[in-house]
This record gives sequence, C-alpha cells and structure tokens, in this order.
Amino acid sequence: MSPLAERVRQALAEITVPKLKRDLIAAGMVERVDAEDGRVKVFLNFKPAYASKSELASWINQKVSALEGVRDLAIEFVQGANPATQPRVHPGKTHIELEGIDEVITIFSTKGGVGKSTVSVNLAAALAQQGARVGLFDADIHGPDIPNLLGLEGPPLFEEGRIQPIVKYDLTVMSIGSIVGSEEALIWRGPMITKAIDELLGGVAWGTLDFLVIDLPPGTGDAQLGLAQDVRLTGSIAVTTPQELALADLRRGIHAFRDLRVPIWGLVENMSYFICPHCGGRTEIFGAGGGVEEAKRQQIPLLGQIPLDLKLREASERGEPIVLHAPNSLAAAAFTQIAQRLLKMKGAKP
Repeated sequence: MSPLAERVRQALAEITVPKLKRDLIAAGMVERVDAEDGRVKVFLNFKPAYASKSELASWINQKVSALEGVRDLAIEFVQGANPATQPRVHPGKTHIELEGIDEVITIFSTKGGVGKSTVSVNLAAALAQQGARVGLFDADIHGPDIPNLLGLEGPPLFEEGRIQPIVKYDLTVMSIGSIVGSEEALIWRGPMITKAIDELLGGVAWGTLDFLVIDLPPGTGDAQLGLAQDVRLTGSIAVTTPQELALADLRRGIHAFRDLRVPIWGLVENMSYFICPHCGGRTEIFGAGGGVEEAKRQQIPLLGQIPLDLKLREASERGEPIVLHAPNSLAAAAFTQIAQRLLKMKGAKP
C-alpha cells in the first residue's frame, strides 16, 4: 500500500458513522483504497441502513480532500465482500442462513392499521413467557414501531463485525428504528429496502432461538418478496380485523404467501370485540365472525381472537407487553393461548 493510500485509510478511520458509533474502517465499509500520483479512489461498501450515499460522500470528501498530496478524489459504491460484516450465505445459494434458529415466522397483513406490530410484539413476549427463546425483527422499514412498543432506547452495539441485538423482556430485538432517528423518514426504492433488511437481519448475532418473529410492513411488496427469496421462512401468521374491508385485502396476502411457498400457520383476528368495563356487555365494533369464517374458507387454523382492550393500549404506550403489564387481562390471556398453540405446532413438526 502506498504512503498516500495509508494516510487516506487513517483519515477514513476518523470518520464515525453516527448510527453505528463506529468508524468506516471498523464498520467494514471500506473495501479498498487506490492512490497513485495524487489520484485517490475509495471503494465503499454501501449500507443504506446506516448512512446514505450523499452523507458518506460528504464525510469522505471533507476528510480526504484536505490531505496533502490529494489532487483528485473519486468514491465508488460497491457490493461489499467482507465476510465479517456481510450476512452469512450458503455457497451457491442466495438465501441468508440464520444458524441456530428453529422457526422463522413472519407476521403479515396486507392492510395497514390492523395491529400487526402490536400482535408481533405481544405474541413474541407471550412465547418468551412460556419459556421459548425468542427473537423479534422489525422489517417494517418505513414504519418501525417495535422500539416504541417495547420502550427501546439507544442504538444497538456493534462488536466483532456483528450487530448485537437489544435484549429486553427476555426478547432479543433488532429494528431499523433503533438505528435511524425517531423522526427520520426513509425514502427508499425497492432494492434499497431489500438490501437494508438483508443487512440487518443477516448481520445480527441472534444466537440460539426457538422462534424468530419478523414483523413485516403491510402489503405484498419488496420486503415480503425479498425475505421469501433470501431467508428460510418456516411459517407465517396472518393478522386481520373482522371487517370485510380488512379481509378483502388479507385474501391477497394469503394468496401471495402461498405463491411464494411460505407455509401459513394460521390467522389472528385482532380487535375482535369489546367488553364494556361498566356493564360487561360485549360489542363487535368491527363486525362479528369475519376472521373465523375466513380461516375456514382459507382452510387455515384460527389461532386466536384478540379483544379491543384498554389495558393493551396502555401497555403499548408504556412500551411493555400486555402479558407483563396486565397478565390477567383478556388480551393477555388471548396472546398466551396463541403462544401455547404455536409451541404445540412447533413440537409437532418433524
């Protein structure tokens, strides 16, 4: 390596990526530095989850252009090949190998606003409460709610080339929301979404898990397609409300997951009914029996019905799962029953 190239690398080591709290060299983002006759070219492994191209180019220009002997600077973004910082992939295959994880289950809904993230968090917590080793991955790039629902603060640690998941409530958790600012909008096209999800999911030191629960964004787009192609998904769970508007969209999602050959373990009907705390009367605000009938129609199990419960809303705002915040509530009982069903289904698999 030329003396100038070495000085450039030293300058790059002084650039800290705020979301990682690591410099460019330590984060494995610098693939190569070429320097000859004052012309410098930096080959950079672009990781959209951690910084944008414009941010990286600005940081590097500011540091490297100021070095004595640098007459021209070029930055090229490449697909990195550093094994310490890349997702583990089987030779000759395209999917990410999540070693030590028995079941990788996606929680999906085609329509937004049906409580998919709330179901993901509370189902994961209920499984952990039953003694399972559970990870929770927030793949909702544009609306990452998991940090708020679990009361997570601060970014994850980055050690030995791997992201260390945040541990809370006996869950190992990773979310893009723990890396980007709480008010930062990620305006990304499809390939960037898929790449960021792969980076985060494959770059986390998950350890040994019985379940990895993945909270998907609503819809049937790049995130769903990319995960189905790149990851061994052992199952999926559909979330809906009883009303026909949500069910009509859900049918498209079930059809898409079947086309992608992802097993559908069952359906969860959220916001099923409301019990008045004053008179004890039951009201089906969003209609009655829609999820029950749809599960029969699709020939998949109805895993459970989650009521509209004030305690569930309070728990979510406190960043605490309902099974811990109000274990005797109707919602907590429903999530516990679903978790017990999933554990039996897991045990029944060969």
